[in-house]
Amino acid sequence: MAMLTQNLLQEYYNQAVDVSVIIPTHNRISMLEDALASVFLQDFDGTVEIIVIDDNSQDRTSEIISKKYPKVRLISLQQNVGAYAARNKALLEAKGKYIAFLDSDDLWEKNYLKTQVTALEGKTRCFCISDLVVWNTTKNQKQIFVQKPNLEKYTSLIHHFLVASFIYTPSSVVIPRKAFDEVGLFDETIRIGEDAALYERCIISGYQPIFTEIPLAIKRKHSSEQLTNAKNLENRKKHRFDRVNKLYPLIEKQFSIVPLQRIHAEIHADFASQYISKNYILHWLASSIASAHSASLKYTFFNMIDDMKELLHRQLIRYRKNT
Repeated sequence: MAMLTQNLLQEYYNQAVDVSVIIPTHNRISMLEDALASVFLQDFDGTVEIIVIDDNSQDRTSEIISKKYPKVRLISLQQNVGAYAARNKALLEAKGKYIAFLDSDDLWEKNYLKTQVTALEGKTRCFCISDLVVWNTTKNQKQIFVQKPNLEKYTSLIHHFLVASFIYTPSSVVIPRKAFDEVGLFDETIRIGEDAALYERCIISGYQPIFTEIPLAIKRKHSSEQLTNAKNLENRKKHRFDRVNKLYPLIEKQFSIVPLQRIHAEIHADFASQYISKNYILHWLASSIASAHSASLKYTFFNMIDDMKELLHRQLIRYRKNT
């Protein structure tokens, strides 16, 4: 009997895995169970392994997952390392031909994996991106985001990526496992925005994005989300500049790209818009002035006018709702 059990286990581990679903989590057991349910409900016919990385949660995540979900591969960390380092630990153990990331507070529609993997099958050097539903759970409001480059505003896909990633969450991306052997894992020294750097490295290495243009990933916005306060926006801005300055020399050799100074101006302008959307007026003004140092005053002036129009528009909508 022991030999039979061992043989069955060996047969299981030798099975080809089509997709490895990687879910990092920290103190989100209730939302994690919702995320897992959305994976279990997939209508994908291939073999799927689910890897949950408990990033030193204090809400009994590991205990609950190990008892309730024995088929889930659980990695329990003894100290908090952040989402990117947690994903790396799972990537080192993942067996799937494809890697599908899912944040523990996000969800998938039931045809997410089938659609993404079908789009990738038969293709070489590609990764796949779905559109996104952003669900404000406190207001129970949903909004669809198209995750494609804006080629009217930017000269190319890589140009848009450098200024502002149009992929809002890794939960909407499926990447071949072999790509990580070429481009490397996530940079663990960065806790914000490293997923965008990964996509950029994929493009530099010749991997092209496939856009399924179907909103199959659901990003839940909830009261515990804190990534858009002024301090975190400043950190995101700093990391954006660090990433751009690091990758630009490589990109310049392979692609026709606008000057670095223009990209700097556009990053400052992009964050100025984010600041004013949160009513951080002083940060908005400082970022707008910084944009002017890298571009013309005319460019900055028109961006500031657009920001003010958007602010007034939001305030008008809010006023009408309250009257």
